[in-house]
Amino acid sequence: AAIPIDEVPMRLLPAALFIVALLIGSACGGGGGGASNEHIASVIHRLLTGSGSADTGQLDSYTGRLPDGLPVKPPEYPGANLIVSSRRPAPSAATPTPNPATGTTASPVLYFIVYDTGDARQQVLAYYEEQLDKSPWQLQGAYSTAELDSLQFAKTDDADITGIVSIVRGGDDKRTSILVSLQDAGAFRREQPPYQRSDSLGPPKGFPEDVPLYDGATIIGNAFLHQPGNDSYLVDFITHDSADKILAFYQQASADRGWIVLSGAPLGVAQRLDFHDDKSDIQGDLLVNAFPRDPSYTEAKLQLQVNPSRTPVALTPATGTPSTGTPPAPTNTPPAPTATASR
Repeated sequence: AAIPIDEVPMRLLPAALFIVALLIGSACGGGGGGASNEHIASVIHRLLTGSGSADTGQLDSYTGRLPDGLPVKPPEYPGANLIVSSRRPAPSAATPTPNPATGTTASPVLYFIVYDTGDARQQVLAYYEEQLDKSPWQLQGAYSTAELDSLQFAKTDDADITGIVSIVRGGDDKRTSILVSLQDAGAFRREQPPYQRSDSLGPPKGFPEDVPLYDGATIIGNAFLHQPGNDSYLVDFITHDSADKILAFYQQASADRGWIVLSGAPLGVAQRLDFHDDKSDIQGDLLVNAFPRDPSYTEAKLQLQVNPSRTPVALTPATGTPSTGTPPAPTNTPPAPTATASR
């Protein structure tokens, strides 16, 4: 089945890529030499690699030509210079299903093609509006801003082929750049090498000290966002421990801190746990599922929203458990006898 078009488009293409596209006209100088094209190819390759999610896999780029394995050639603007193209596995929430008989795995593939032309942006837009509404293509939607035109399209005789054309204009010479992204949802790839766990990242800057990090886990991603009155954090980690063990750990840790713990609504096959304190100064949710790149690991995403003026739960240094302020437990030493008045 084809992946919906809204899983392909702008959110998978980093904003930085469009900035690079805006600069292509200047870098190519109205036609562009090979050296400039190779430099641009390298920049875009790094941007695409750095913007990918954990399961994007290998990225291949091709300077000045179409990518290998392209299932069909999208409309090409007449006279445009093909600057660079690339091919990569598409991010997918589902775990790919291998085919032991062929040694392949079903995996949608994304193709990117970058063109440059001296024609006006409106002229380029008109061309693609016409060409993408002719067989075998069907124009499915369009979106325009002052800086960007974006056209979504599909192949009428192959539901697995969908794509987007993005058009921008900029640079000192006011050239127009074209980014074509094409997805083949029915593609297959050879088995990838086993996942190699890298060194753990640290927690994000300012992560609350009274929220425990799972012992022995490898942090593969983190993020934080500071806003007036609200700080948000994300810790994405993997471990060989089971989902039940991770959930039990955070359920107990939250209860120890006096926080309210709720079983959140499952998200697909993922298990979820929600918690917050009595004032909702700290709110969190934990989403736990099998790790897509290696099912022998469990992946957990811990998300927090915190009032920066809250008072953290005081923890005892030795055990990391909350300090209750209660007096120590009595010992077994019997109390001293009290004096009695003599008669």
